[in-house]
Amino acid sequence: MYLRENFIVAWTQVKSSKLRSVLTTMGITIGIATVICIVAILEGYNLSVTRELNMLGANVFQVEKYDRDAGIQVGHRRFEMRKDLKKEYSEEIREKCDAVKFVGAEVWYYNISFRYKDKKTNPSFFLAGGEPEFFENNAEPIGRGRGLLRSDVLSNARVTVIGQDVVDALFPFEDPLGKYIKIAGTKFKVVGTIDRMGTTTFGQSRDNRAVIPVTTFEDIFGSYRSVYLTVQAVDLERLEEAKSQVIGVLRKLRKIPPGKENDFALWSNESLVDSFENTAEKIQLGAVLIGMISLLVGSIGVMNIMLVSVTERTKEIGTRKAVGAKRKTILFQFLNESIFLSLIGGLLGVISGFLFAFIISSSFNMPFAVPLWSVISALLVTSIVGLFAGIYPAAKASKLDPIEALRYE
Repeated sequence: MYLRENFIVAWTQVKSSKLRSVLTTMGITIGIATVICIVAILEGYNLSVTRELNMLGANVFQVEKYDRDAGIQVGHRRFEMRKDLKKEYSEEIREKCDAVKFVGAEVWYYNISFRYKDKKTNPSFFLAGGEPEFFENNAEPIGRGRGLLRSDVLSNARVTVIGQDVVDALFPFEDPLGKYIKIAGTKFKVVGTIDRMGTTTFGQSRDNRAVIPVTTFEDIFGSYRSVYLTVQAVDLERLEEAKSQVIGVLRKLRKIPPGKENDFALWSNESLVDSFENTAEKIQLGAVLIGMISLLVGSIGVMNIMLVSVTERTKEIGTRKAVGAKRKTILFQFLNESIFLSLIGGLLGVISGFLFAFIISSSFNMPFAVPLWSVISALLVTSIVGLFAGIYPAAKASKLDPIEALRYE
């Protein structure tokens, strides 16, 4: 009952000066909103990344020329002389690694257009040169027709498998199978289509592509570039064994001396998620620091307003003491008001953080996810901020002499 009465008094004080209360708690609101928003965005993005990484199965990994950081390929001065990965490596791995189920070389050309009769796609499509294992390793199932055959690769065949965006753009009213489309001025026979894959987190289509034999790709665009090697282990239990076998074969092929580090990189779902989480932790730490600075500013504001409140209510304090109110009663009253004021700022911050996170998540097609711990932590922190911000003003109020307080003008 006593606590309820204190909160009623606190609410009355807040209502009596709404604008001042809102301005006072602005720092707390901004700090909590910043933390909630960034944590929610990172959580949603993490869910999206995990979902999208299913493009490589749990037992699939990829070999590349350079390392990756948070899913982005990066280079370094000491790696500038790394040799390219060759498509011939896939055959060596296929023959010598019994823990490997599928291995395929692939190479990509970005921002290309495809043509069929008088129709033409926009120039933002992707072209992949691959081997028969491309579709299995990249989780891109064949919808109709067939995928690439080993004979297609050996004979440098002019055949292609196209994604649904290509189908929609070039064959809106007819069956694409058996038709010929032009890629970089060369005719290719459509032998299959890929099932619709949808979009990535940031709205990029995964259907805007065509796949041709890797040998044909090199005929048209040259063989000067490094390929990617996508490898699928026999099963998840033998994934590490498959990695070790592939590393051994590549080190021998690339003549890397014992004791010298690899001049190529392996990445998989697990390594990419770990890399992302490391980056996300740094961003989250930055958000917490920004939030703490805002909370510090907010706590100063709360302390100032409570000191002003003590001054304005000096006579009220004197009256309460004169009729028997104890020092601790006055102390708890002002502490409750300080905590209550901070909690209002915290609640506004949580609501604002939710709102901004929802808007950003919707804009980038990410799941909207706010961890419960972040909300509980936000409210707990604001309560602590209110407690510490109110200690000095509450102590000052509780020490007022009732006679002097009643005389105050």
